[in-house]
Amino acid sequence: MVRGPRTNEQSPSSVLRWVRPPRQGRTREQLGRILEAAEQLVSQQGFDRVSVSEIAAAAQTSVGGFYRRFPTKESLLHALHERFCEEAKMTASAVLAPDRWRGIPTPAVLQALVDFLIDVYQERQGLFRAILVRAISDSAANQRSRELFDHLAAHMGALLQERRGDFEHPDPKLGAPFVLRVMFGTLNHFLMLPEPREFPRAVLQRELARVLRTYLGVRAPHMATVRIRS
Repeated sequence: MVRGPRTNEQSPSSVLRWVRPPRQGRTREQLGRILEAAEQLVSQQGFDRVSVSEIAAAAQTSVGGFYRRFPTKESLLHALHERFCEEAKMTASAVLAPDRWRGIPTPAVLQALVDFLIDVYQERQGLFRAILVRAISDSAANQRSRELFDHLAAHMGALLQERRGDFEHPDPKLGAPFVLRVMFGTLNHFLMLPEPREFPRAVLQRELARVLRTYLGVRAPHMATVRIRS
């Protein structure tokens, strides 16, 4: 995530962006095309429904070119997961940096994080489903997911520690991983067992942020929402 220009009409979540590292060299460029094409197709359709030929065509390469880089379709999923975890760590380091949120009330920060995480889940539904299923039985995928979670928890802990005067929870180091598990657990549930009629996006955004505020015990003087101003 990067900090974009702020205007009077921007909310905190409107300036959150996913970090993509720059690609260097022709080989990396070709590999990047395959991974980006695969991520888009898998996110939209699901891993099992997408064929290697579809991915190769979208990446403007041949099926043989695909298999020169990935011996199996399953190895592609591992590569997608590795890239996702790398980008997610960079994104978290940027968006959870305490300095980024100076002057913004804690409820607005929590709402922005909830909104952004829902965006990420919606954009990559098929990929996340595949990763969740593989991580149950695949030790490599499970380990990558654990390392990513630890990275997120450390940065969330630093953000909550910076704002501990805004809420009643006594232990930010405990609160940080719990907050993350509440968010991920809720979104993973809806990802695997969607209930769109009962919980449309706006309701999910509002209620999940309410759960986080209540759990942390955000104090009343900090409940007002604000818009980011330039």
